[in-house]
Amino acid sequence: MGSQSPKSPRHFTTADLDAAIQFHGARVRRIQLWRRANQRRPGKWMHLGRFRPRLDLLNQIRVAFGGGTYRAKLLGPWLPRQRRDAFVQQVTFTLPGVPSSRMAQRLAALGYRTTP
Repeated sequence: MGSQSPKSPRHFTTADLDAAIQFHGARVRRIQLWRRANQRRPGKWMHLGRFRPRLDLLNQIRVAFGGGTYRAKLLGPWLPRQRRDAFVQQVTFTLPGVPSSRMAQRLAALGYRTTP
């Protein structure tokens, strides 16, 4: 049997998100963003929306949602036969700081605490 390729690390830095977007270039059409809802329950993720790949994406995330752990799924062109976007790469990263007031309200509405 052939050797399996090593798995990539599961946690990246914010610089890795920028590097992944630049590396894949025009192949990345959309970025689907998720946020970990609660540090105590790591399996709970909230869908935040889809974004276009931009140079100031991290600043846009920081302003809109604040600090926290995020998962960005880099998506490619639409695959009509599968009726979905092509998956390119997934990057999980943490932004320092507290959630924005809008995010804190959304988390509170779901019953999650925003302070450790």
